[in-house]
Amino acid sequence: MRSVLDIPSRYEPVLLITIGKEDVSKPRPRGYRKPINEFVNYNTFIAQSDI
Repeated sequence: MRSVLDIPSRYEPVLLITIGKEDVSKPRPRGYRKPINEFVNYNTFIAQSDI
């Protein structure tokens, strides 16, 4: 997993969460939601200090 996601050796991967696609046919009103691109990285690792 480290090489596939390009995770530096100074980080230890401890959890991987898989998430499905959003069902846009049934929008539910909720409070404020952070934009997904603020906390999700696709197919790579980006440390907050690297951004």
